[in-house]
Amino acid sequence: MTVHNIIPARFLCLISHLVVTITILWARDENVYSSIPTDYTQDEFDEKDVSLIVGLSFTLFFIAVELIGFLSGVSMFSNFANLVSVMAHASATIALSYFLFESWPIYRFWWIFSFCSFVPGFIEVVVILSVACLKRT
Repeated sequence: MTVHNIIPARFLCLISHLVVTITILWARDENVYSSIPTDYTQDEFDEKDVSLIVGLSFTLFFIAVELIGFLSGVSMFSNFANLVSVMAHASATIALSYFLFESWPIYRFWWIFSFCSFVPGFIEVVVILSVACLKRT
């Protein structure tokens, strides 16, 4: 796959991950209910709800960092960053769709976050810093 074919794929995967994340943020109650016992207290519900909100907020932050780096052109032509981003965000879109529709417990979200949001976000930051500070292309 050439660079010209992977650039639109990266953009579409980033946007699809963003859409699914916002959808989960709006409809997170079922996932919270699947993470707590049937005889739960309000504190248990609030704790799990805040945990999911924090995770989704971090996901949105990392997606924003990637979109800024990508749309500014800093990482648009980095083959490694493009490949990791496409694989991670396509996987995240599929996994988070199952997370939403199957009402998976919240601990599974953190696994998805760590591999599909944190890793490509970290690589994006490294690429941005290497271009900005070390003047590498």
